[in-house]
Amino acid sequence: MSERSERTTNQAVCAQDGAESRRGTGLSEYRTLLRDWWRDGVDYRWVVNALESRSALGVVKAAIGLCGLATPLISVLIVTSAAGPQHLLGRLTLWCITALSVVWVARWWLLPWPSVLESLALIAAGDVCISVVCLLSPGYVVRAVGMLLLLIVGIYVSAFHSPQLLAAHTAWSLASAVVLAVPLFGVGDAASATIMILGMVAATVVPPGLQFCYWVLRTDMLCDPLTTLLSRRGFEYHSSLVVARPGPVPVCVLMADLDRFKAVNDTFGHHAGDKVLVSTAQRLLDHAPAQSIVSRLGGEEFAIVARLSLPDALDAAERLRAALAAPMGSIAVTASIGLAIGDADVVGFHRTRRLVQDLIRCADSAMYQAKQRGGNTVVVENIAALYGVDARDSA
Repeated sequence: MSERSERTTNQAVCAQDGAESRRGTGLSEYRTLLRDWWRDGVDYRWVVNALESRSALGVVKAAIGLCGLATPLISVLIVTSAAGPQHLLGRLTLWCITALSVVWVARWWLLPWPSVLESLALIAAGDVCISVVCLLSPGYVVRAVGMLLLLIVGIYVSAFHSPQLLAAHTAWSLASAVVLAVPLFGVGDAASATIMILGMVAATVVPPGLQFCYWVLRTDMLCDPLTTLLSRRGFEYHSSLVVARPGPVPVCVLMADLDRFKAVNDTFGHHAGDKVLVSTAQRLLDHAPAQSIVSRLGGEEFAIVARLSLPDALDAAERLRAALAAPMGSIAVTASIGLAIGDADVVGFHRTRRLVQDLIRCADSAMYQAKQRGGNTVVVENIAALYGVDARDSA
């Protein structure tokens, strides 16, 4: 893997494939798009936090619990029906599923939003309970409703979990449909069996399609359309992945603001200013440290987050400053750079979204100090200064 591709691991669509995918709609472009969707991880907590910030978690929890309520109700109707299973094991199984389903619903309604592992357990429990209820049901209607409930579980998976988990759920749903349909072939009802299988095949296309569309929209939202770097939202999303990487290496955020950029727009026009921004973005990508996240926060302000030691971070900041100061045709611009370092102890204690916010605030302050010194310079602050440790700076 090249150094450039390593740098843009977490922004492949924005920085690497964005321009290429707009040039055509050939088969290779579609394969690239599907490959990126399949490989792109889903930040479960980010999705949950997004819902929470809009006060929507309660509504989603209530809706999930309401959908799950169908399973215990169906189980009770089957076990109390004359057409239900007459053997003790079948009836006992349905009563156990009823109790488990009630607990499942109560958990969604009464407790906080589940963790990632708990969400996986709830998905597995839902899949198993629904399939077993359908298997013990004598009627086609209940089995059809069960297949619909599996589809609803798939929609939940598509919103909060990875394509790989969605593929596993889809395989389970199709296997359940086949198991339910096989006995129909034995009694000569091949038409009903075929309808059940084809119906489930058609239904299982919906969750992956929804997840793919959601991924495309999310990727577009997380990317800056002018520079194809990550946007401010994209920076917040992907920076959490950098912080979560194991290891004692400090986290650093580098803020770069172009000096006297307004004069470029006033002298050469906004079209030339846009070209400068695009060229700046490309230089940042070319010279950013490996495994870093590069973004445009807005206007002429850019940010980079990476895991680097202090000497490496200082070297990277100086390298970026020199790269941005190189002439861009007839236009010459420089950048004021602020660098904030969160050492290993701080990272270990504040491995949360707050760490990135604190680093951004420190880097922003350092960047304005660089501007006050005349620009085209680097100022460094250690985030530990927020907790009683002296800051360090370098020009």
